[in-house]
Amino acid sequence: MLDGENTRIDPLPEFMWIWRAWHRLSASRQWIPRGIALPLGGTIIESCPSFIPWEVVKSWAQHHGYTHAEMAFLDRCLAAMDGVFIRDHNKRLENRLKK
Repeated sequence: MLDGENTRIDPLPEFMWIWRAWHRLSASRQWIPRGIALPLGGTIIESCPSFIPWEVVKSWAQHHGYTHAEMAFLDRCLAAMDGVFIRDHNKRLENRLKK
């Protein structure tokens, strides 16, 4: 989880293509509904993000003319960024449930 709600991350210019791809392709991720039963009959249903599909990354790479190595690098980077995003989302959900 990031240190603060308003933590700003400014990628180095040479990595902006990865950052831009992650932001654009985030709309293609599926959100999986997850239900949590609470004591006394309460239920919370919230959607949780999944990873950006590989097929979408491949299509993006082909559209932009990336080499196979560039596509593989992009895929690994996006998976790592998704991991951070998903962990942060889950941590925020846990914190809301504790209140």
